[in-house]
Amino acid sequence: MPEQKPTVVPFHYIKGNCFRVVHTDGLVGNVTPSGLIFLGLYSERGPIPQMMVHEIADTGQIGPEHQDERISKKGVVREVEVGAIMSAETAMSCIAWLQEKVDLIHKLRKAAELENSNDATMH
Repeated sequence: MPEQKPTVVPFHYIKGNCFRVVHTDGLVGNVTPSGLIFLGLYSERGPIPQMMVHEIADTGQIGPEHQDERISKKGVVREVEVGAIMSAETAMSCIAWLQEKVDLIHKLRKAAELENSNDATMH
């Protein structure tokens, strides 16, 4: 009897030791010399001061800051949280997947807006 080819295949998702969830405000990247795509996901925030000077009250409590003595970077910090390298084909699959999720969010938001407007007209 000839062996039948399987019609389904299970995929098991196992989180690696370095798995973590990161907030993403954007991405930065480019094409690598070998023709792959590199992207780095970053989060944006204000800079954290490198040094702050405070007065010490007679009671030993920390008092007001001397803001003119603060040492800090100017501007916005974009902290690159994670990097990924992928083929153009994988990037196209990611684009399609992301577009599906964006479309779903728009559909859900529109449905919620309709429901809210219907609730408002009934009261």
